[in-house]
Amino acid sequence: MAQRDEADRLLPNPQPEHKPGKPKITEEMRANARANPNSWLYVIDEAFDPHGPVPSWAVVGAYPVNGSGDIVEDFHPNDRYRPSPKALGFPEPRNDLERLLQLVRTNHRPASDLPPVILDATLFVYALAPMQRTVIGFHNTDGRVLVPAYTAKSLVPPEWPHARAVLGRDMVPLLAGHAVAINPHDVVTAVVPAEHLVAALEQEQKD
Repeated sequence: MAQRDEADRLLPNPQPEHKPGKPKITEEMRANARANPNSWLYVIDEAFDPHGPVPSWAVVGAYPVNGSGDIVEDFHPNDRYRPSPKALGFPEPRNDLERLLQLVRTNHRPASDLPPVILDATLFVYALAPMQRTVIGFHNTDGRVLVPAYTAKSLVPPEWPHARAVLGRDMVPLLAGHAVAINPHDVVTAVVPAEHLVAALEQEQKD
């Protein structure tokens, strides 16, 4: 079922490109530099353990260290750096789906990881009455019908008459081929085609 009541409401706001500034030099960094003269001091994204394996795209950049073990304040940013959700100040995720949405948004995980997690997630969808068992979609600005679904009841628009909780996998047969817009009004959103969710269900049956 499609309605135009919320036209233009389902288009996620684009997020600004993150340009990391010059990282603050801490006393721990200075001590590390003194122990390693004539080297580079690499700054690691705060979501990663600097003492463990760190992918190249988790390195914010590096400061040169001179022969005296002093940090030269000539920061060299890493153009391959992908800021983590933590570095971008995203809110603490409340569940596995929110956590994955943030990782996909920051290019730490591929979007193809979303459908299986959506199947097992509890989502809140629009309802005209508490006992409604269908889902309702709304036209986007380009005329496409999207079914809004939220990962937490607190995210549901206050003007909705009702919101019912539904398991992702139980929603798939009700979509009639329309895509799902996850958290369309939140900081981190995703639009997942119905066929991707159907394929995830079929893959489960094969496994």
